[in-house]
Amino acid sequence: MTEKTIRRLKIENFKSIDSLEVKGLAPFSVFAGANGSGKSNFFDALDFVGLFVRGGIEIALGGHGGLANIHSAKREGADSKTFSFEIECDLLQQQEETPTAFHYSLSIDSLDSDPNIEEYLYVNGERSIERIRSKFVHCENGTECLLAGEFPSIYSVLPHFPIHPLTKLLRNLHVYRIEPTDAKEPDKSDFNSRQLDRKGHNLASVLNRLESDQEIREEILDWMEMIVPGIENIQTEQQRLDGRIALLFKEKGIEKPFPAHLVSDGTRHALSLLVAVLDAPSGCGMTLIEEPERGLHPKAIYELIDLMRQQAAPENPIWLTTHSESVVRVLNLGELILVDKVDGRTTMKQADAGNISQEDLDPLSLDEVWLSNLLAGGLPW
Repeated sequence: MTEKTIRRLKIENFKSIDSLEVKGLAPFSVFAGANGSGKSNFFDALDFVGLFVRGGIEIALGGHGGLANIHSAKREGADSKTFSFEIECDLLQQQEETPTAFHYSLSIDSLDSDPNIEEYLYVNGERSIERIRSKFVHCENGTECLLAGEFPSIYSVLPHFPIHPLTKLLRNLHVYRIEPTDAKEPDKSDFNSRQLDRKGHNLASVLNRLESDQEIREEILDWMEMIVPGIENIQTEQQRLDGRIALLFKEKGIEKPFPAHLVSDGTRHALSLLVAVLDAPSGCGMTLIEEPERGLHPKAIYELIDLMRQQAAPENPIWLTTHSESVVRVLNLGELILVDKVDGRTTMKQADAGNISQEDLDPLSLDEVWLSNLLAGGLPW
């Protein structure tokens, strides 16, 4: 049985999402559905929350093109200028062995002018934070509540409580839409190497930083050798003339390494995925990856899914979107979320809803069941 540690997630008014609630999400989950069903919109909504927690409402809106590009087409008037989000999850606090239950809710009204932000956080069922506009109350043990005074009206109150695992989970939420063609050329000297960006543009710079971390470097090489037979070494090199960082590959039987533009898009894509997963922030955080299967052989997909499953944890979920049967084929039933669009609205359904087991589906494989829509979650095309 796949452990479901995010007990409930609810989003309202974001692109094709009018009102979406999903319960029981595993640390490793895959959202499968047809193009246009709303998988990317779901990840974008989570990214919107992460941007808001990190930088405030203006950063969140700017990161997604403003209100006109995010509100649901099904809503009109004042109702179209709102956004709400809720999450209930079980996370480990520092030096604790028993998970703590967190329930956080966010609602934003008047997104186009003077946002009215409300936030509530309950810890093990007891009120911890209550924020309405610029006023917020902090409670200890659910009873001793103190008015904490004025608060900037455009920012989240969560960063003022950085020790909460939920704050870390949302602040370290990262969406990846890897574009392997962008990793062909050497990185500019001023590229940020702290973390892989969402398209993988700075892959060479990040790998240059990781060369000093022997453990991660060896793990990346081991996985690359498994996924792309023949790869012997990967290294970076700073160019003399312009200071840019170049990515070089060494194959068995070939004396000299060759630059990234001479390897396949699939190889660069696989390397970017490995870096995104293995170089994830320590502690709490979410890694959301769009369509990891692009350009990869089914065997490579199998190995990558196995790695992601191993790396995922309640405090570090790894979620994917896909419309590939090769990905669905290697999943457990409890890891699959079926995404569909009905009357212009995104819907989701757990594949194991109704206590269905894999034995109930035999002799069919999970991808055959999905392609046949026997789970009644929508056709994948």
